[in-house]
Amino acid sequence: MTEQWPKIELNQFSMYQINTDFVDMKVEGSGALQFDDYEILFGFLASRYNTHSKRTYEYISGEEVIKTGDIYTFPQGVVYTKSDGGSFWSENGVYDYQKEIFKGKGDFILSTLEGNFEGKNIIYNRKSQNIQAIDIVSKIFLDTNKNTSKKGKK
Repeated sequence: MTEQWPKIELNQFSMYQINTDFVDMKVEGSGALQFDDYEILFGFLASRYNTHSKRTYEYISGEEVIKTGDIYTFPQGVVYTKSDGGSFWSENGVYDYQKEIFKGKGDFILSTLEGNFEGKNIIYNRKSQNIQAIDIVSKIFLDTNKNTSKKGKK
């Protein structure tokens, strides 16, 4: 196996992905290496601001990300946050930018205004806003005024 040398190396960068109407995604990082068929991004933070969907903000971040085409792999963990108060951490996973689906591998913690959830192998479909997982344990806030909760298996 021959060792590849990066074609481009960046430090403290910002990049913008633009579609026909607006800036779709801003990507920032502490460093990046571009090879012939993939990129490695360090200190990764991607931001999306959707003017067509009630002006929502979304962020996805990871210490290290491997980008191959439109596939972002997070081998050291990922945090996803939405402006509506929902967020999750996953032990690692893969985000398909074109399909807008994140498939987690391993443990996850999901926090929403309705409760907190833990489990394995979270799958988040951004288009449908559907979340799936296995081995889910939840703490649901039934009355947020009194901070009461119920713990159970789903």
